[in-house]
Amino acid sequence: MTIAFLNRARGSTRAFDADVLAWRDAVTVNGGSVSLARLIVVDQFVFSEKIAGLWALTDDYLGFWAENAAQALTSLKQRRLATAVNSPTFTVDRDYAFNGTSSYGDTGFVPGSHALAMSISSAHAEVYERTNVSSAASSLGVNSGANRAINVFPRNVNAVQVAANGLGASYALSPLTSAGLTQFGRNGATVSDVYGAKNGVDLAQLAPQSALGASLPSHSFYVGGANVSGALSQARAAAVGYVAWGAALNSGQRLTRYNNVQAWATSVGAQV
Repeated sequence: MTIAFLNRARGSTRAFDADVLAWRDAVTVNGGSVSLARLIVVDQFVFSEKIAGLWALTDDYLGFWAENAAQALTSLKQRRLATAVNSPTFTVDRDYAFNGTSSYGDTGFVPGSHALAMSISSAHAEVYERTNVSSAASSLGVNSGANRAINVFPRNVNAVQVAANGLGASYALSPLTSAGLTQFGRNGATVSDVYGAKNGVDLAQLAPQSALGASLPSHSFYVGGANVSGALSQARAAAVGYVAWGAALNSGQRLTRYNNVQAWATSVGAQV
């Protein structure tokens, strides 16, 4: 299918973004499809990210709120095909739901090998959960030992717990729900150079990291659990609509990212 141009509601006409067309083609190769309506939605998200300078700071995105499983598992920027392991439940236009025991998603993205924007002391990751889960378990994570962990518990009782290429930071969760966009990252060379945010609003730090990693993890990100040296750990019974990762974002960029992600979610009916 040849689609080149799109009439915008704001009255201008511009070509579809080349990255979006390349993603559509990758989805097709992977056995899926992208409707014109969905192409427009994704193109608007990418357009908003590029206008804000966020695309260049991001290594990759996965929108699980997709029209089909192949579309959900084809990453937006590096066009990497993720793997759904042990039959997590895919719901069209909503999420992948993981069982908290054995199912997870393997993104195939290894920070130490595939990162272009992320670095040792500039790392960001985020996950959009669509249901409220309180558990000492990971929604998105990897841990290769030697303090090389990038991992998040979006809600464990009343806190967000994160590892941002280090170990052990926590943030006071407000509002008291894991549903929505949880963001975290490392933006410097000290244990205090970490941040946590919920729906684009920065959270109060309860504790800084206890240690720092001197290189990026050498295993791939898992969704619905953490990849700890090649094995599933901290499995979480979460319904995940979206994940992304890259370089550290400042507070204004975190809010802009949330607005862009929430607009994408709302366009397909997956917002919380």
